[in-house]
Amino acid sequence: YKEAMDGNFQLIKLLRRVENRVMPEMEIVDMCKELREGNQSIISSRLVAALGETLNRKEQAMIFLNRRGFSAFMICRKCGKVLKCEDCEVSLTLHKEDNRLKCHYCGRQYTVPTVCPECGSASIRYGRDGTEKIVSDLKKQFPNARILRMDNDTTRQKASYVNILGSFAKGEADILVGTQMIAKGHDFANVTLVGILDADMSLYYGDYHSVERTFQLVTQVSGRAGRDVLPGRVILQTYSPKHYIFYFASKYDYDGFYNKEINTREVTDFPPFVKIVRVLIAGADEAEVVKCTKTALYKIKETEKEYPLDFRYIKATKSPITRIENKYRYQIFIKLRREREEEIISKIYKAAEESRLEDISIFVELNPQNLS
Repeated sequence: YKEAMDGNFQLIKLLRRVENRVMPEMEIVDMCKELREGNQSIISSRLVAALGETLNRKEQAMIFLNRRGFSAFMICRKCGKVLKCEDCEVSLTLHKEDNRLKCHYCGRQYTVPTVCPECGSASIRYGRDGTEKIVSDLKKQFPNARILRMDNDTTRQKASYVNILGSFAKGEADILVGTQMIAKGHDFANVTLVGILDADMSLYYGDYHSVERTFQLVTQVSGRAGRDVLPGRVILQTYSPKHYIFYFASKYDYDGFYNKEINTREVTDFPPFVKIVRVLIAGADEAEVVKCTKTALYKIKETEKEYPLDFRYIKATKSPITRIENKYRYQIFIKLRREREEEIISKIYKAAEESRLEDISIFVELNPQNLS
């Protein structure tokens, strides 16, 4: 987008929907306020009311949640222990249908414990709600509503994806609850309400793309409402209602969001103003991984001496997810000015390759899309 703003590309905008239909009105619900008022459910009272109105008019609704499974993690309310995969160091997800804990990185499964493995307390509970729990809560609120769920778990069979969408398109269900599969590309004439749950969850994933991706996701999901003659509306739930992304998203103000975000990127030294290079080192022997990382860092810093004005930042750390499939992961994070980036990056590649040890994998990524 910046290249287009700088005149290097031609920018073509779609300024209107088909037949000049208006974008759905977006209402932002402060979930902190909901909690203060005694509502501990992930579904706000405002969304419950809007769903009731929609169902009474014989119209359809879509509820978007950016997670899968019954809950995001299990936690001991007494000692704070979060159950994690032994191989990947990430929290396990409880899947109610088969009553198993699963790792979404390596696929390993665990038996659901009845007491905390750390302190022995029986106060072990599932953490945040997932799509199964949302469906369960909706059925309690609207026992006569026909509800479909669409996520990775319900679409494993070859025809499941098509069957769920086909059933909803035919009006055989009133509410479709789903993850990113329902975010874009679907056109249901009778959908007049979209609920976005935990809209801010993707804001804090720990990489510079998070705000941009959240804006894209929110505007994409919102576009599922009011696509035919019936007007649409969106109920967006967030614990960060004052974040600028929701102001611009609620007005579908792409230029306003771009101007705000591009200024933030410039101030904080992130692309497109710099080039980010990540050297990822992984292996089963942590000591060897550390040794390889130190060698690579030394060689890259030797390159930095040749180009002192071009290196903006360099640091070696453990990866945010320190172990996946029993391989330890360390990374070297580098920011470069854009003037001589190709020349410098070729030397970083060479330094990384010269540092490689047996049974150690090294990957060099440019502007990585995921920093985990």
